[in-house]
Order: sequence, then C-alpha cells, then structure tokens
Amino acid sequence: MKKLLLSTCLLPLFLGSCQPKLKEVDRTVLAEEYIQALNEFDYPSIISLFYDSVRMKEIVYETTFSKADYYNLFQWDSIFQPEYKVLQIQELPGEKIELQISKLGPRINFLMDNPIITKEVLSFEKDKIYEVEIIEYLYFDDETWVARRQALIEWVAANHPELDGFIYDQTKAGALNYLKAIELYKAANNQ
Repeated sequence: MKKLLLSTCLLPLFLGSCQPKLKEVDRTVLAEEYIQALNEFDYPSIISLFYDSVRMKEIVYETTFSKADYYNLFQWDSIFQPEYKVLQIQELPGEKIELQISKLGPRINFLMDNPIITKEVLSFEKDKIYEVEIIEYLYFDDETWVARRQALIEWVAANHPELDGFIYDQTKAGALNYLKAIELYKAANNQ
C-alpha cells in the first residue's frame, strides 16, 4: 500500500519533469511580426502582440492607450497606407529590441518627399510588447514638413473651409479629410 501511495505521489512529479520546456519567445521575431502587422493594417494582430495596453513614447511625449482606444489612432494611420521597413534590428539587454524603421506613405511623401527614419526601442514584458519608444529621428526634414503643412493648412482655410481642422482630427474621418485636402491642393497647384 505504501508503494502504491508513493508511486501515486511521485507520478505527477515524474510526468511534469518529462514535459518539454516552454520555448523562449524570440523578441526579434515579435518585433518583425509587429512591423508586418502595421504594413498589413491588421489591428487584431497588432493588439495581440501588446501586453495590457499600448504605451507609446516619442522623445518627450508619452501616451498610454487602452487596446480599444488605440483603434482610433490605428484607423487614422491606416488611412494613409504607410509602408514600414525595418532597416536594422538588434537585441538589447533587459528584454528590449532596437529597430531602425523607415516609414513612407502619401501624407509623409507630400510633406517631405522622403521617408521618416527613426530609431525605436520595443520593450517587452511577459513576451508581449510593453512599450514602443521613438528614441531618435535619424531622418526628418522638419523645415520642409512644417512649410508644406502650413501651406496646406492656409490653402484649405482659404479654399475649402469645410475641411478646416483636418490637421488636428486624429480619427478616421480626420485622416480622410487630410487626404482629400492633399488631393485638392495638389490638383489646384498642378502637382
């Protein structure tokens, strides 16, 4: 009886020790999946990669979105159909990945003719993205961006006041108005 009881007690321990170890998640692969999901405008895949909420940091600005609230920003960005390219990727100590990313779409192309290139750090917690931080702009033509954006704002105010305010409206409707403003401006200026 003692042997049977001892066997019954030790069997779960033996079976548990024979189970394969959980494979460690490759954070580089997760970072690449995140960029791929951005390129495919795949909201469910993007959200599934995040831990509990979406934390975005850009130099000195910091924003935390619930997964549901992030949807508005996602929709706004997706309207512009940006293409993200990973130029470099490397693991850092402390569950982090550093990326150099190029981003180009119709809005960015209109405002500065070239992609924005950033250095970003993805921090992970429990094998999920905890935070996305833009730590440096490697290429951003601020002078051209500001001048073209201001010219567009002024032209829209004078010629299409129904679109006025598009620049501050980070919703799907705001993004559609932004694209319409660019289209009308380019047509009026033979671009």
